[in-house]
Amino acid sequence: MKNIIFALMGIASLVSCAEPGTAKLYRTTSTSEFRERDATFPSKMTGPGANVIDLDAAKPDHDFLGLGVSFAESSAYLWSKLPDAKRREVMDLLWTEKGAGLSIGRIHIGASDYSMHLYTYDDTPGDTELKHFSIADDRRFVLPAIHAAQAANKDIYFFGSPWSPPAWMKSTGTLCGGRLNPSSYPVYAQYFLRFLKSYADEGVLVSAVTVQNEPETVQAENSPTCLWTAEESAEFTTGFLAPALKASRLKTQIWAYDHNFCAKGVEYVMSQLADPAFRDSVSALAWHPYVGSPTNLVPVRAAYPAMPMYVTEMGPHVDRSKRDMLWWADLVLGSFNEGCGAFVSWCFLLDEEGQPNITPGFGCGGLLEIDSRTGELYESSQFRLFRHIGPFVKRGAKVLQAPICPGEASKGVEDVKHVVFRNPDGSYVAVLACRAGKFDRRQIQFKLGDYYYSVQILGESVTTVLIP
Repeated sequence: MKNIIFALMGIASLVSCAEPGTAKLYRTTSTSEFRERDATFPSKMTGPGANVIDLDAAKPDHDFLGLGVSFAESSAYLWSKLPDAKRREVMDLLWTEKGAGLSIGRIHIGASDYSMHLYTYDDTPGDTELKHFSIADDRRFVLPAIHAAQAANKDIYFFGSPWSPPAWMKSTGTLCGGRLNPSSYPVYAQYFLRFLKSYADEGVLVSAVTVQNEPETVQAENSPTCLWTAEESAEFTTGFLAPALKASRLKTQIWAYDHNFCAKGVEYVMSQLADPAFRDSVSALAWHPYVGSPTNLVPVRAAYPAMPMYVTEMGPHVDRSKRDMLWWADLVLGSFNEGCGAFVSWCFLLDEEGQPNITPGFGCGGLLEIDSRTGELYESSQFRLFRHIGPFVKRGAKVLQAPICPGEASKGVEDVKHVVFRNPDGSYVAVLACRAGKFDRRQIQFKLGDYYYSVQILGESVTTVLIP
């Protein structure tokens, strides 16, 4: 018996003294591409001057759903013109761990501003029985692109957003501008169901919908839009769409709002959430960051901490000098730290002029850019930032509250923005962006158990640290 006890004590001693796993480190700088770099070994010692992120003390905050992009018809059309090998390259770069590791796909329900033409799924006036409903327009370009993405990643989470109901349901009789007639609420709810079932028949499960893309914009009345007040969209959601989904036994979620997290947008959403029936009808809040700051979400989280939030649209600018990688890091990392569990880009592919599209002249760029003359692919700054998150953070990971605790001799720690995730398997992923000068350095140490992982953060860089 004593021998057995001593043997067990020996095993316990070996376990307690076992060396921790070695961290992995990936970096992109202003002058170098994304690549793995050597990581220092963990140590049991640190100095009083260390800037420390204590992973043991980090608190789980909310769930990570993923990073994503939209299947705009313009992007799908461009993609369809590429040679087979280039089409596969685009999908691998977007949807696998060899590239950005995306896992969320946004589908526009009918035409968007980045479509090749104006259309909805039923453009027959007065067809209240939806006898002429058809997704045939999507079968030309959009669905082939979606199916190719599914071949690259079988676990894509899809959600859909309309830019406009059919023109005959609206006050203006046009897709561009106007409002949905209240008398059309019942048939429009059925229109959503037909979309969901038609896409399911194509092998695409749409897990969530928003009632309207950007319900407070008109886009100069040259693109598909529809205005909704907070009261109108709440009435449609609680009185028509949610009951229709429930009656059909579809488990599709409804995400509220789908517009900017500026002060006006926060007021819009807060007025809706004050109604318990509305809160019971929606599963998440959808935001766009074209106007406003992630910090505007603080009062929403404080009032409704259990309500998930996602950034559902924002992509690169066609002018490459705007929105560099560190600009994206401020926005994306800030959004995750302020309660968002997803960040979705806009068009997955556009040419060097941000074309083709039917907009009144927005300067949107593609997450990937294709040179119309040479066929060369260009990775946007947003893509380069996504690459530091998507391949490493898994759906269901927790976004952590993990502040940097400055050491006694801390230097420039305010230059470092960061977010920390804990994967379902217990591993940690930290993404750190540094705005210090190119040749400046900042040091961060991660504490886990009895060990410290020391990481030197380069100026003008984004660094991902994996700790098993």
